[in-house]
Formats: sequence, structure tokens, C-alpha cells
Amino acid sequence: MKAKQKNLRIFEIEITTDEAFFAYMEKNKILLKEFFLLIHGHISSDVTDYLDKEAFCYKLARDCPIKTGSRERSDEKSAIIEPKSTPKVQEPARKHTVIAEKVRTLVLRQPIRSGVEIDHAGDVTIFARVNSAAKVIAEGNVEVYGVIDGLVQCDGEYMIVKDLGKGHIIFNGEILDSDLFDGRVKRITYGKSGVEIKDLFETTHY
Repeated sequence: MKAKQKNLRIFEIEITTDEAFFAYMEKNKILLKEFFLLIHGHISSDVTDYLDKEAFCYKLARDCPIKTGSRERSDEKSAIIEPKSTPKVQEPARKHTVIAEKVRTLVLRQPIRSGVEIDHAGDVTIFARVNSAAKVIAEGNVEVYGVIDGLVQCDGEYMIVKDLGKGHIIFNGEILDSDLFDGRVKRITYGKSGVEIKDLFETTHY
């Protein structure tokens, strides 16, 4: 017998309605296949039938005694499936932490090839393309100056993204819509109302 501890990547989903759930899943199905799903909220037989049919790896939260959490916010890794008209709850203020040791930055100058997975505890800077089926996962900040056709997951304070192609971006547990990117370099941070995506070189008029 052999036993080995593994780090499991969990995506928590809280469902409010079937309609919102199916719309969200169809849009992000390929990306969410990469995660173990922990399902909360309104869970109908249609929801479980869909998850089984599409062969998602999932568990209903009510049947699972495991407690999940995050480093800074309890809801940081959750995707709440609800109508767009529902107002967002203001994020709690972040605590300031004094960093005694410099975080190592991983600098990548070559394209990240398909099938390659990079998992780094610090910051990551990429000066090339992230190809389809490649994965970059960072606990720190991420800067990508090439086209993203793969998966980039950032758990840090900010991201800088030049061009989101056919890939996916997860910023602090939130899947970012590709419609928010237009080929200009973007700065992604957290604001009072949640994720903020702005042009890095935006012009200020006085």
C-alpha cells in the first residue's frame, strides 16, 4: 500500500438558480474541468445530473465535512452563481502584512509550451506566449506580456496582462470574462466593488 499527500485545487460554487448555474457552467466548462468542484446552495436534480453527465469531479458541500478557507478572505476562492442584477457585497478591508523576506520572482522568456504546468510560490513574469493546454499558477503577482491561450491563475495582489487570446485567467478565485480584454495592456487589481480591470497606460485628462 502507498499513500501520498497531494495538493488539490478546489473551486467552490454557490448556486442561486438553475438558469444561472447552467449559463455559467457552459461558458466556463473547459476551465472548470481542471478543478475539484465543491457545490453549495440551491442544488437540484438537474444540477447533479448535469455534473454527472459531463463527468465533473465534484462533491456537495452538505455531504462533505472538510472545511475550506483562504489566506485572506473566506470567500476568495468562491464563484457565486447568481443573476447579474444582484448587487455585489463590498469586500472586507485587507490586512497589511510586513514582508520580512523578499519574494522570489520567476522570469520566463520562452513560450510556455502546451502540456507544461508551472506552479510557483512567488511572483511570475512571462515575456512570451502561454500556449494552449499550458498552465501557470502563482501565489504571487503575475505579469504576462505575450498572448494567453492557456490557463493563468494568480493569487497575488495584481496582474498585468497584454492580451488574453483563447485562454483563461483566474484572479484570486474569480474567472475573468474574455470580453473585458481588448488587446491593450491591462492592470488587474481588487477594488471596493471587487475585481478592477483598467488600461495600464490609460490617459488622464486635466
